[in-house]
Amino acid sequence: MMKSGTYEVKAKGHGSSFMPMKVKLSEDKIKEIDIDSSGETAGVADEVFKRLPKQIIANQTLNVDAVSGATISSHGVIDGVAQAITKAGGDAREWLNRPKPKTADTSDREYQTDVVVIGAGGAGLAAAARTIQNGKKVIVLEKFPQIGGNTTRAGGPLNAAEPEWQNQFKALPGEKESLEKLAATPIAEIDPEYRDDFKELQKQIKAYVDSGENYLFDSVLLHEIQTYLGGKRTDLNGNEIHGNYALVTELVNNVLDSVKWLTDLGVKFDRSDVTMPVGALWRRGHKPVEPMGYAFIHVLGDWVKAHGATVLTETRAQHLIIENGKVTGVIAQSSDGSKVTIHAQKVILTSGGFGANTKMVQKYNTYWKHIDDDIATTNSPAITGDGIALGQEAGADLVGMGFIQLMPVSDPKTGELFTGIQTPPENFIMVNQKGERFVNEFAERDTLAKAAIANGTLFYLIADDKIKKTAYNTTEESLEAQVKAGTLLKADTLEELAEKAGMDPATLVDTIKKYNSYVDAGNDPEFGKSAFNLKCEVAPFYATPRKPAIHHTMGGLKINPKAQVLDKDGQVITGLYAAGEVAGGLHAGNRLGGNSLADIFTFGRIAADTACSEIADNDAVTGASKE
Repeated sequence: MMKSGTYEVKAKGHGSSFMPMKVKLSEDKIKEIDIDSSGETAGVADEVFKRLPKQIIANQTLNVDAVSGATISSHGVIDGVAQAITKAGGDAREWLNRPKPKTADTSDREYQTDVVVIGAGGAGLAAAARTIQNGKKVIVLEKFPQIGGNTTRAGGPLNAAEPEWQNQFKALPGEKESLEKLAATPIAEIDPEYRDDFKELQKQIKAYVDSGENYLFDSVLLHEIQTYLGGKRTDLNGNEIHGNYALVTELVNNVLDSVKWLTDLGVKFDRSDVTMPVGALWRRGHKPVEPMGYAFIHVLGDWVKAHGATVLTETRAQHLIIENGKVTGVIAQSSDGSKVTIHAQKVILTSGGFGANTKMVQKYNTYWKHIDDDIATTNSPAITGDGIALGQEAGADLVGMGFIQLMPVSDPKTGELFTGIQTPPENFIMVNQKGERFVNEFAERDTLAKAAIANGTLFYLIADDKIKKTAYNTTEESLEAQVKAGTLLKADTLEELAEKAGMDPATLVDTIKKYNSYVDAGNDPEFGKSAFNLKCEVAPFYATPRKPAIHHTMGGLKINPKAQVLDKDGQVITGLYAAGEVAGGLHAGNRLGGNSLADIFTFGRIAADTACSEIADNDAVTGASKE
């Protein structure tokens, strides 16, 4: 027996400290569950907030299954309702031990379509939308309960050189010097296929520097060369890798069209500022108005569903159908155990990499000396390498599998990116546990991660009140909740902040004093930071603990610029295409921040265009033979 009423509780969420909930109870029933999920990362656990309240109310039980991929938020909802029952004088344990909801038996299903897309992240939804625009039918498979994949968790900026827009903004101190340093790279250090483009870029940079102008310079060639050099790496065995020229040039020459295409579909970009995520090397990020990668997912997801796509969630692709050397479909399994068979003319793999599969990362890794068993990841739990295994069934070749990217600025416990204060890198101040800077904060991600590991792994991002205002996707409320929880440190003085972080106060004060002087001078004599913006001097001050986590796997299925998957002999595997992180060869040894979104939307479109063009060609041949 419970006391009727509406009970306000707070439950542990995924992206925030607590989710406020209102639970309306009668004497013996749960009547309503209202969850304020505004503090949660949009798109990560939306299915939880739709599904669990309905299941709980319809079946009058708390013995419901957590939604796959959103366990923390699922348990948060269940625990919140349990708190309300306890407040009302009920027995929460009895509700937790009630029978589970019955699931209806579902028979095996079979489908026929033009294109089947495996994976409903950004690349998959882009491929699906483009397939529809090409007049073909498409089915999208997603093994998790909701669409989005890693794209939902992305920071949002999408790299694309758009000089007419970028030239409206002033150059930051240090940017022109970075261009001059790049242009001075000896030509012998540039791989042969990139040399002509590099020479042309040198001319562009010289013309810009000689002009004396102070705008933000960019060009497609700068994007190309930074992508190439940013990915040129040597592994622990002495093997060097760099981005495939054909793939890199395909990306940089088509990515601005991706921005325009997304805009046409309904994505709104913030044109008032040009930004960059950590490790991007240059400010060319097109950032959506809405927070994070969810801005892309909900627009694309809504569009494909509204235009006739069949999206099957909780449906895991298990095997490719291969007939006479051609890929002609997929055999999948639904969460209820039923078999789903899809016959298709073309199959596009867009299932992501393997960053959430630590054992697979450890198996292939040849770049890091050691990958801990308990290392955190920024990835969705769905990103486990399924598409790579499927491609291998068809004889696909693999490329660059040993190169694993660690995101240096991740939450020490969860691997999340957007806890604490995460700002554009020109405002990063990274200090070790002694309170000393230890790296050029504007550098590539692997450089930052290696420096962090060499300094004891755990470090802090220092910010003041002004720097805080440049942070991605935070609110004053969420920051204060984290301060209260002890996961973000806040103080009125740098000395007090140092004490809270276990640092020597004099050391931190001296570090920040020197950093501020470098901002004034536009030059960092200690670590060569290549772009500056704000000083750190206005109270309150903050320290965000950070630690490297698995972020991106550069290797994957070998593809050509048309996104066709290649076998070990370099031949096209008929009927099979790949786009996004499941494919390798583009980012080589290290991916630039902001290039993943550029990759998925560009090659997702290309894969669909290639597949649909080949379907049309086959139809034309078939039609001619019938005549």
